[in-house]
Amino acid sequence: MLAGCAGRLVARGWQVVLPCRNRPLAADEGPGRAARASLSRGHRPTWVKADWAKPRELAGEVEYELAGRQVNLLVAWVHDSYRVDVLSAVEHLLAENAPVVEVHTSAPVPDPVLGHPTQQVLLGHFAHDAARHTSEAVLDAVVRALEGKAPSLHLVGF
Repeated sequence: MLAGCAGRLVARGWQVVLPCRNRPLAADEGPGRAARASLSRGHRPTWVKADWAKPRELAGEVEYELAGRQVNLLVAWVHDSYRVDVLSAVEHLLAENAPVVEVHTSAPVPDPVLGHPTQQVLLGHFAHDAARHTSEAVLDAVVRALEGKAPSLHLVGF
Protein backbone atom coordinates (compact mmCIF):
# COMPACT_ATOMS: atom_id res chain seq x y z
CA MET A 1 0.00 0.00 0.00
CA LEU A 2 3.00 2.32 0.38
CA ALA A 3 4.68 1.41 -2.91
CA GLY A 4 3.59 4.66 -4.56
CA CYS A 5 4.92 6.73 -1.68
CA ALA A 6 8.21 4.78 -1.67
CA GLY A 7 8.56 5.21 -5.41
CA ARG A 8 8.04 8.96 -5.21
CA LEU A 9 10.60 9.27 -2.41
CA VAL A 10 13.13 7.32 -4.49
CA ALA A 11 12.39 9.61 -7.46
CA ARG A 12 13.22 12.56 -5.20
CA GLY A 13 16.62 11.06 -4.40
CA TRP A 14 15.91 9.29 -1.12
CA GLN A 15 17.40 5.91 -0.31
CA VAL A 16 14.35 3.90 0.75
CA VAL A 17 14.67 0.76 2.85
CA LEU A 18 11.29 -0.95 2.79
CA PRO A 19 10.69 -3.54 5.51
CA CYS A 20 7.56 -5.54 4.77
CA ARG A 21 6.27 -9.06 5.28
CA ASN A 22 6.05 -9.93 1.59
CA ARG A 23 8.56 -9.11 -1.14
CA PRO A 24 7.29 -6.34 -3.41
CA LEU A 25 7.08 -7.00 -7.14
CA ALA A 26 10.55 -8.19 -8.20
CA ALA A 27 12.37 -6.78 -11.23
CA ASP A 28 11.88 -10.01 -13.17
CA GLU A 29 8.11 -10.27 -12.67
CA GLY A 30 5.11 -8.57 -14.25
CA PRO A 31 4.67 -5.69 -16.69
CA GLY A 32 7.56 -3.25 -16.86
CA ARG A 33 10.12 -5.83 -15.74
CA ALA A 34 12.71 -4.73 -18.32
CA ALA A 35 12.51 -1.12 -17.15
CA ARG A 36 12.75 -2.12 -13.49
CA ALA A 37 15.68 -4.45 -14.19
CA SER A 38 17.58 -1.63 -15.89
CA LEU A 39 17.38 0.63 -12.85
CA SER A 40 20.35 0.64 -10.54
CA ARG A 41 19.72 -0.41 -6.96
CA GLY A 42 19.90 3.23 -5.87
CA HIS A 43 16.83 4.05 -7.96
CA ARG A 44 14.42 1.63 -6.32
CA PRO A 45 13.51 0.75 -2.74
CA THR A 46 15.60 -1.87 -0.97
CA TRP A 47 13.35 -4.60 0.41
CA VAL A 48 13.99 -6.07 3.87
CA LYS A 49 11.91 -9.04 5.05
CA ALA A 50 10.03 -7.95 8.14
CA ASP A 51 8.96 -10.30 10.87
CA TRP A 52 7.23 -7.87 13.21
CA ALA A 53 7.44 -10.44 16.04
CA LYS A 54 11.26 -10.19 15.85
CA PRO A 55 11.92 -6.45 16.08
CA ARG A 56 15.63 -6.72 16.97
CA GLU A 57 16.31 -8.89 13.91
CA LEU A 58 14.33 -6.46 11.76
CA ALA A 59 16.37 -3.53 13.09
CA GLY A 60 19.57 -5.48 12.39
CA GLU A 61 18.56 -6.13 8.76
CA VAL A 62 17.70 -2.46 8.25
CA GLU A 63 20.98 -1.39 9.88
CA TYR A 64 22.89 -3.71 7.52
CA GLU A 65 21.21 -2.17 4.46
CA LEU A 66 21.96 1.34 5.72
CA ALA A 67 25.69 0.55 5.84
CA GLY A 68 26.38 3.03 8.63
CA ARG A 69 24.07 5.80 7.45
CA GLN A 70 21.40 7.19 9.74
CA VAL A 71 17.69 7.31 8.96
CA ASN A 72 16.54 10.86 8.18
CA LEU A 73 12.84 9.97 7.89
CA LEU A 74 10.83 7.03 9.23
CA VAL A 75 7.48 6.06 7.75
CA ALA A 76 5.93 3.29 9.85
CA TRP A 77 2.76 1.28 9.31
CA VAL A 78 2.97 -1.43 11.94
CA HIS A 79 0.10 -3.40 13.51
CA ASP A 80 -0.75 -2.09 16.99
CA SER A 81 0.34 -5.30 18.72
CA TYR A 82 3.93 -4.90 17.40
CA ARG A 83 4.14 -1.13 17.11
CA VAL A 84 5.91 -0.20 20.36
CA ASP A 85 8.49 -2.99 20.11
CA VAL A 86 9.28 -2.37 16.44
CA LEU A 87 9.55 1.40 16.75
CA SER A 88 11.67 1.09 19.89
CA ALA A 89 13.99 -1.38 18.13
CA VAL A 90 14.70 0.96 15.21
CA GLU A 91 14.92 4.18 17.21
CA HIS A 92 18.73 4.01 17.49
CA LEU A 93 18.95 4.13 13.68
CA LEU A 94 17.25 7.54 13.49
CA ALA A 95 19.21 10.75 13.09
CA GLU A 96 18.64 13.29 15.83
CA ASN A 97 15.29 15.02 15.24
CA ALA A 98 14.49 12.81 12.22
CA PRO A 99 10.76 13.13 11.59
CA VAL A 100 8.44 10.14 11.85
CA VAL A 101 5.21 9.45 9.96
CA GLU A 102 2.98 6.79 11.51
CA VAL A 103 0.08 5.25 9.59
CA HIS A 104 -2.94 3.85 11.45
CA THR A 105 -6.13 2.15 10.33
CA SER A 106 -8.19 2.29 13.51
CA ALA A 107 -9.11 4.83 16.14
CA PRO A 108 -8.22 5.89 18.70
CA VAL A 109 -4.79 6.79 17.39
CA PRO A 110 -2.19 6.09 20.08
CA ASP A 111 0.32 8.65 21.25
CA PRO A 112 3.66 8.62 19.43
CA VAL A 113 6.20 6.13 20.80
CA LEU A 114 9.39 7.91 19.84
CA GLY A 115 10.71 11.26 20.98
CA HIS A 116 10.81 12.53 17.39
CA PRO A 117 8.43 14.97 15.67
CA THR A 118 5.62 12.72 14.47
CA GLN A 119 2.94 13.18 11.84
CA GLN A 120 0.15 10.61 12.14
CA VAL A 121 -2.20 9.45 9.40
CA LEU A 122 -5.51 7.74 10.18
CA LEU A 123 -6.88 5.97 7.13
CA GLY A 124 -10.61 5.59 6.67
CA HIS A 125 -12.49 3.93 3.81
CA PHE A 126 -11.87 4.64 0.13
CA ALA A 127 -14.59 3.67 -2.34
CA HIS A 128 -11.98 3.15 -5.08
CA ASP A 129 -8.24 3.36 -5.74
CA ALA A 130 -7.29 2.87 -2.09
CA ALA A 131 -3.59 2.35 -2.87
CA ARG A 132 -3.33 5.72 -4.64
CA HIS A 133 -5.25 7.58 -1.93
CA THR A 134 -3.18 5.93 0.79
CA SER A 135 0.11 6.80 -0.92
CA GLU A 136 -0.97 10.40 -1.46
CA ALA A 137 -2.08 10.80 2.15
CA VAL A 138 1.17 9.38 3.50
CA LEU A 139 3.25 11.44 1.08
CA ASP A 140 1.39 14.59 2.19
CA ALA A 141 2.30 13.75 5.79
CA VAL A 142 5.91 13.12 4.73
CA VAL A 143 6.07 16.57 3.12
CA ARG A 144 4.67 18.16 6.29
CA ALA A 145 7.21 16.25 8.38
CA LEU A 146 10.15 17.27 6.18
CA GLU A 147 9.00 20.89 6.21
CA GLY A 148 9.18 20.81 10.01
CA LYS A 149 5.45 21.42 10.48
CA ALA A 150 4.01 20.88 13.93
CA PRO A 151 3.09 17.25 14.65
CA SER A 152 -0.53 16.58 13.76
CA LEU A 153 -3.10 13.92 12.92
CA HIS A 154 -4.30 13.62 9.31
CA LEU A 155 -7.73 12.02 8.83
CA VAL A 156 -8.11 10.58 5.33
CA GLY A 157 -11.13 8.82 3.83
CA PHE A 158 -13.67 9.91 6.45
